[in-house]
Amino acid sequence: MEYEWKPDEQGLQQILQLLKESQSPDTTTQRAVQQKLEQLNQYPDFNNYLIFVLTKLKSEDEPTRSLSGLILKNNVKAHFHNFPNGVTDFIKSECLNNIGDSSPLIRATVGKFALIAVFCILKMLLI
Repeated sequence: MEYEWKPDEQGLQQILQLLKESQSPDTTTQRAVQQKLEQLNQYPDFNNYLIFVLTKLKSEDEPTRSLSGLILKNNVKAHFHNFPNGVTDFIKSECLNNIGDSSPLIRATVGKFALIAVFCILKMLLI
């Protein structure tokens, strides 16, 4: 059964704004973004938003989409064992469905993320 998830539009816009701010060269802005990202990691849905931006928002610029994937990759490395099943199912499904994205940057990001996700799954099985 495929996990169906839809973002809250206001939450999505806030995360997109945060992703764009994180690309600022200003270190104060980057620190503020980092703090917000750490706070958002307390919410399991945050990772759904990240995979949604990476795989579904084809109208967004590639650097923003790719950045969402890189943040998600870091979250998977650090917190995968705490993800609820619905979140992991949605992430796996979206990752597999988008491994052939038309953008080389997005394909590379999805590929790196998939590799980390597989490693985390195997690690959990061995523990």
